[in-house]
Amino acid sequence: MINFRNNRKKRVIAGILIAILIAAMVIPLCMSVLYASAEGQDASAAETENATVQTSIQDETAASGETAAKQSGIKHPDRVIQSGITIGGVDVGGMTEAAAEQKLRDTFAGYGRAVITLTGDEGSGQDPVEVTADQLGLSWTDHSAVEKAGSYGHGPNLIARYKEKKDLEQNGAEVAADLGFRREDIMSVLENQCASFNQEAVDAGLTRENGQFVVHDGTQGTVIDEAASADKILSVLSDDWKGQNLTIALDMKTEQPRGSAQELAEVKDLLGTFTTSYPNSGEARCTNIANACGFINGTVVYPGQEFSVLKTITPFTAENGYELAGSYLGSQVVDSFGGGICQVSTTLYNAVIRAELQVDERHNHSLVVGYVDLSDDAAIAESSGMDFKFTNTLDCPVYLEGTISGKSITFNIYGKETRDPGRKVSFESETLETVEPEGEAVYTDSTQPVGTITYTAAHTGYRAQLWKVVTENGKEVSREVFNRSTYNMAPKSCTVGTLGTMTQALQAAVSSQSISAVETALANIETDKAGEAALAALQAQAETAAKNAYAQAIANGADEAAAQAAAQQASQAVAAAAAGQPEAAQTPADQTAAGQAAGGADQPSGNAAQAADNGARQTGPAGGAPDAQTAPQQGDAAGAVAPADAGAEAPAQ
Repeated sequence: MINFRNNRKKRVIAGILIAILIAAMVIPLCMSVLYASAEGQDASAAETENATVQTSIQDETAASGETAAKQSGIKHPDRVIQSGITIGGVDVGGMTEAAAEQKLRDTFAGYGRAVITLTGDEGSGQDPVEVTADQLGLSWTDHSAVEKAGSYGHGPNLIARYKEKKDLEQNGAEVAADLGFRREDIMSVLENQCASFNQEAVDAGLTRENGQFVVHDGTQGTVIDEAASADKILSVLSDDWKGQNLTIALDMKTEQPRGSAQELAEVKDLLGTFTTSYPNSGEARCTNIANACGFINGTVVYPGQEFSVLKTITPFTAENGYELAGSYLGSQVVDSFGGGICQVSTTLYNAVIRAELQVDERHNHSLVVGYVDLSDDAAIAESSGMDFKFTNTLDCPVYLEGTISGKSITFNIYGKETRDPGRKVSFESETLETVEPEGEAVYTDSTQPVGTITYTAAHTGYRAQLWKVVTENGKEVSREVFNRSTYNMAPKSCTVGTLGTMTQALQAAVSSQSISAVETALANIETDKAGEAALAALQAQAETAAKNAYAQAIANGADEAAAQAAAQQASQAVAAAAAGQPEAAQTPADQTAAGQAAGGADQPSGNAAQAADNGARQTGPAGGAPDAQTAPQQGDAAGAVAPADAGAEAPAQ
């Protein structure tokens, strides 16, 4: 028998379930539609309510916002971000993505001006260092934050949009801005601006007193732990930093000094020595050599440590004890601060190679020097960075001793001798090619006045190499090329001052590159100057004579015309004397010329002198003016100096 009641009951239940299912599907859809409509209405109301403000903001930021959006690649610049959303703590709700992008740029630019104060070791007494966030490399590069904020509440899923809307109303939403700092900029600040925090350890050292070594204990230091400090700065500025000023204490570490009394006690053997002399050097060059030698003397170089001559003895300034002296500049000899210091580096180089330490950098001069053999030199130059460097490859420290005796410099290198007593090292120079100098060269110097000339002797060019020869118990066991050098040929040259007015003849002589032509042009300039000086003296003499004659005539009761005639006659007498003719012996033509020169003066002041000058010019140079035979000869011109001695150095190749 069919149970209709049960079937009906089942149908009712099924109908209820179907209704519930339909409701579950339809109600969210309706809510989403309603939400979308409400959202539109809310947005419309918000737009109406905030029309003035929003329009003003968007008008002001439209151009810059669009530019920022293009630069960052925002896909939806006009999409409005939901209210309640912040990016990196900056409220961007109700703004278009383009406007939000610009606001963030402006805000983070302000963050860059925040002052970050860095401090060193407490109790050190060092002043803190203040830098800006920009100096630490602040940057905002992840512009996807604006995209994330803009997409919030705008997704395709209606239910998700509704949920996000409710979440925003209750909690708001924060999107990370991902501000970053460049580690290399932080390291640069630590290495440079914060260098004063470093109290570096002082290595144990030696002094040589009365032929005996005295050990001096080192002291430990405190320095910045740069890696740890950089990590700390990055951590602090990445931890919810919102552009406020901060103080960060850097991580410091203790630095131990190198060397011990036991280690330094082993330094007692002479490993290498070399001496050079400079008998013809002037006082300034001698001063420079002694000064640089003093900077090197007493240095202890520890195992594995590299020594730089340039770093040790620079800067080449008057404040650092150097004077102007001859040095090589290409193929010229010029005066420069520190001229002569290459003899110091050369002498040390020869001691180092005899101690058989490792040479890391060495350069020959541009021109040959006279105090060592070819390829035995080591030039340095602050301007070009040329240096002589070596590394202590021994297991024991070495001590550098530099001494000056008269006009000789010596370097001794002390350490612990480990070579066999029968082993001897020597070096031999070999010339491979000789290039004789040809022609002449004329250079100009705009810092020296016209009329100044200096000379540089010709230099022969060479190609050479240095052999290292090792013997054991008197028998040669090895011979190898140790270095090679090329020295330029340089013709005889002169350097001419051009400060002032150059005559056409001198300009042409310089262009001709002929030293004799330059000397002739300079001699003519000197002759003209001497003639002008003599004429000026004659002019003054004539004016004085005219004044005196005029005054004497007036004092004697003469009238104005007679006094003028007396003044004219006195002026003519001076002109005649300058011409070497007694006034009484003048020809009518001479008298006419003298009369034209001295006559017609209304007043003796000035005009009489001019008359004498005119007369002198008509009758030839004054007797006191030098003629061509007395003009300066080669090497005698004003300011000429002898060529620099063989010890001139090379500040640049």
